[in-house]
Amino acid sequence: MSDAEGEALRQMSVQISVSVYNSSYDEESNDNSVQKAVLQSVSSAKFTNVQMRVLEEEPNAKVFCFMSRSEVKKMFEKRANHIANMVDAGKTAESRMMIDEALRNYYWALVLAKTTPEPVEIEFNDKKGEATSLLPIKIKSVLAMINASVDEIQDGKNLILGFTYNGKPVSSLNFKYNDGQSIVGPIVARDGIGEASMASIPADGKLHLTYELRFRNEVDPTDSDIAGAFNAGILPNINSSVAIAIKSNSKKKAAAPVLASAEILAAQPTNDKRSIAMQNADNTDDLQQAVLAVEAAISTNNPKSAFNYFTPEGYTLFANLMAKNGKVTLVGKAQSHNFIIADGYIIGRATNIKRQFRNGKAFMEKLVYRFNPESRKIESVAFALTQRAENDIMNAAASWPEVSRWAILNFMEDYQTAFALKRTDYINSIFSDDALIITGTILKKLNNAERAFDRSKSLDLGGPKDIAYSQLSKTEYIDRLRKIFSTREYVHLLFEDNVTRMIDLPAINGINKGAAFGIEIKQRYESTGYSDDGYLTMVFDTRGKLPIIHVRLWQPDKNNMMSLQEFISRFNK
Repeated sequence: MSDAEGEALRQMSVQISVSVYNSSYDEESNDNSVQKAVLQSVSSAKFTNVQMRVLEEEPNAKVFCFMSRSEVKKMFEKRANHIANMVDAGKTAESRMMIDEALRNYYWALVLAKTTPEPVEIEFNDKKGEATSLLPIKIKSVLAMINASVDEIQDGKNLILGFTYNGKPVSSLNFKYNDGQSIVGPIVARDGIGEASMASIPADGKLHLTYELRFRNEVDPTDSDIAGAFNAGILPNINSSVAIAIKSNSKKKAAAPVLASAEILAAQPTNDKRSIAMQNADNTDDLQQAVLAVEAAISTNNPKSAFNYFTPEGYTLFANLMAKNGKVTLVGKAQSHNFIIADGYIIGRATNIKRQFRNGKAFMEKLVYRFNPESRKIESVAFALTQRAENDIMNAAASWPEVSRWAILNFMEDYQTAFALKRTDYINSIFSDDALIITGTILKKLNNAERAFDRSKSLDLGGPKDIAYSQLSKTEYIDRLRKIFSTREYVHLLFEDNVTRMIDLPAINGINKGAAFGIEIKQRYESTGYSDDGYLTMVFDTRGKLPIIHVRLWQPDKNNMMSLQEFISRFNK
């Protein structure tokens, strides 16, 4: 009987796909390959409320299955909403200069729009149109506004690249390149900086780049909409390759897909925030010497050569960074440094590095140094937040004492660095013993074996059914992190789009009223085998030597987030 049911479902999906194809494509095109692709995409959809009638029992079983037109309509309305949500996410990412996320969302929305029977209307800066028509123009417009340049040539083969979008440094951008022998990447550029290490210089003397559009490896195989469309091969061919002359300080705009001026869609408006004035340190020659020594140690992969410039704790952290963080290399010899007095330290900013892993994935990072003002030695190193995330924190806390602003910024830098270095010891030290900890996991992105661990502590916060929430004790949370860290080659956090405020709430877990800071921040979590986007809410007390986290909540969707007040009221019993 199961075989008969499966065949009936297949026949039904064929009929639905024919309807989609006839509604979406020119009747005269008669493109069998496209029709087959639409069929595969529709057949992979999750059908709900399907009714079945048994026409004949075994051994010659026959089954008739059907769906009401209203149910089919609901299925495609859900897909249309998915498209609209991705377009909105792309707009937000574009306004934040996160061009990789913008391109991914726009391209996936276009792929999905090819599988809907009715046109989906979208809008960019008051220009309205059908998604299948407007999105290709938008994607090409984004590509046309990316400018790539070779800003420095190191040792004749390492090219330090600059990337801007609409004249401003990108916050993040994914690209691959031809090193003269093979394709390398993806490389994640950040704050306008990337690197290409050449095996040989191409005969045409140009660096050939390809900006990532499809993000095929990030498609969740159980997402029936996106995965079905990708598996069906409904992949619009949009040229995202450019070539730039391998010439130092070449500022000539990279060749990009050419569009007539009338076809260019304007970039999403950016919400630029001013940088806050900082107090510069005096007499920094010895600090500069220390940073140069660290950079030399990175270049030679010999951390011990910089030992004398660190405190014992600082050196241990630096040695772990070099040993347990993929292949770490210096990006550019012409590094620029400045030294600031803040939060009880002299802070040195910043050294550009690249972290390269076995699967070819690479992340651009900036190292910041905290110097002990008395010994003038480096007490700790951390990965800096993106410039936009840093500006968010500094502007949100502009009316607070300077020590508070820097305490929050340094804490967030240390937090993301602890995950990169898999420092469960540090993470354990910054959580209160009775912290309220809610984790969220997108179950459909886990394999069957990984799904099991979430069920014992499952929690219902509402929202999508494929999000498993768990309330964990501190010990349970740290144990879970140890298991994750032991099975992943890398864990990379990227913070953006944050709101920081002082919390004025009744005492919770020993925090006096008005003594806590809260931050809501978008977190991009990426690791080998699992990635997600969500929003992290944390409440922490900065009065001690280390900030102490009392509340930690992860949620997938900003539009349906539980407020901090609701969360504390529900779980602080």
